[in-house]
Amino acid sequence: IFSYGAYAPLVYILIQLLQVILAPIPGGAIEFLGGYLFGVKAGFIFSMIGLVLGSWFAFSLARIFERLAVEKFVSLETRKKFGYLVSHEGVIFSFLLFLIPGFPKDALCYLLGLTPMHLGIFLVISTIGRMPGTLMACLQGGKAFEHQYKAFLTLLGISAMVILVFYIYHDEIHHLIKKLKMQR
Repeated sequence: IFSYGAYAPLVYILIQLLQVILAPIPGGAIEFLGGYLFGVKAGFIFSMIGLVLGSWFAFSLARIFERLAVEKFVSLETRKKFGYLVSHEGVIFSFLLFLIPGFPKDALCYLLGLTPMHLGIFLVISTIGRMPGTLMACLQGGKAFEHQYKAFLTLLGISAMVILVFYIYHDEIHHLIKKLKMQR
């Protein structure tokens, strides 16, 4: 990335944007890289720019091409599991899903593009919902670069515990959110 000189931040933002649209690489790895390469503050800002642009693009693709885009970029398993989102707007529930570590947020952007949710509301909830996880990954990358291994391991441990809780209880959390959503 640094081989692009002054354009390195733009290259990084483009990688982050493409990661959302195509989702071949877990976003946390790229956000960690952002913190490592650019420091926590700049890595976070560049990551968020790429995430916002990528989320907007994915949402818009779903709006324009509807099911065709969603079927192209979201696996059948994910569509079946979270298809109930398409029939409801659910701003608060969608925001909560963006906060959940390990949740397929990129797929969520496509799915929400099929709902009547306003683009402005989508951009607010997806941006704010992605901030905690992005900041944590950038902090980890920044601490690793600064050789502050104790802080890095502490942050990594906190992240691992949060992800583990959501991993262990993901079905229960999913069913609770689905149940609450259906009661509306």
